Amino acid sequence: MIRMLALAGLATLSFCFSAQAQVEDDELVLLPGQGEVRNPALRERAKADRLKPGAGLLLTFDQDEDGRISAGEIDAGIPIAFRSADSNADGYLTALEQQDWAASLPTRDDSLANPFRFDPNLDRRVDLDEFTLVISNLGLDYADESSGDILVADLKAPQSKRDDRRDRFEEISRPRQGERNPNRRNQSAN
Repeated sequence: MIRMLALAGLATLSFCFSAQAQVEDDELVLLPGQGEVRNPALRERAKADRLKPGAGLLLTFDQDEDGRISAGEIDAGIPIAFRSADSNADGYLTALEQQDWAASLPTRDDSLANPFRFDPNLDRRVDLDEFTLVISNLGLDYADESSGDILVADLKAPQSKRDDRRDRFEEISRPRQGERNPNRRNQSAN
């Protein structure tokens, strides 16, 4: 019986690993609605409807709105974001505070709502140092190799195949100018 359970467990694990291997390493997989920019002004600044994970927060750090987020802007924005998230001002974030803060961001972003992402020592509270480390590393992930700045244009999420199909469908289904609508009956024929 124990051998059967062990074999079933190994079979399950091998299936999970093979399914994971099918997704390319650098392919960004987003759930529906993830990265959606909810703030119209921010959507206009980013010139995008969807952003990469964490990019909505980073975009709020671009105080001079020059399309570049410098290390100085990140360093200035992190404590402001932390104070905004720390609703009871005790110097620590609980999981609920973090999730409420992530829900208030200008983009729908479950990656910043995950309490385990910010709490490496698993003490169920996040201090400013832990918060700073996570956001700084996020910034490094998106930083331009030559300048070290984050370019706002690079924060756009790639368009999904589903979005491509929707756009093509809308283009095809739009009546062309000058063409008659086939759904409309010819009134003069009656």
